[in-house]
Amino acid sequence: MSQPSTSPPSALWLGDIRPGMCLGMPAFDCSAELVAAYAGLFDAHHPIHVDAEFAKTTRYGRPIAHGPLVVAKALAMLGDVFGEALQVLLGVNGWCFYGPVYVGDRVAPACTVLAVNASRGGRAGAVEVELRVLGADGSLAQRGTASVLVARRPAENLRPDLTIHPSPTEP
Repeated sequence: MSQPSTSPPSALWLGDIRPGMCLGMPAFDCSAELVAAYAGLFDAHHPIHVDAEFAKTTRYGRPIAHGPLVVAKALAMLGDVFGEALQVLLGVNGWCFYGPVYVGDRVAPACTVLAVNASRGGRAGAVEVELRVLGADGSLAQRGTASVLVARRPAENLRPDLTIHPSPTEP
């Protein structure tokens, strides 16, 4: 049996982030199981999402994923992007839906840093990102911005006027 990894989780610290950076996010599947779980969790059982026969009669011709499901999945992935440096989600702004994400589609989120706002000496700063979700055909399906609070690298959190001395070792 293999042992779990002992390496620390990766992190994208505040000092490493610059406006214009593209932050990698993996594609994900909007599977029927994911859509059904979302529908059950939020009691969101509109037939456009969960009833293939009904969906055939709509302008889309087949079931589509819930828009907020895709938003939530993309936002949740920010935890993987920033790792342990991510402290909290500060806000979500201007989210727009441009086209459907069909149940079963593999979509590709893209994340670009728009702004970094941090006071000198602060332990963390606000990072504003643009999230774009591309549908399976490569067209823009959703777009919005989010702001997150990201920590500085732990060594950067130390006050420069403090000196840390190792504790003496006992013989």
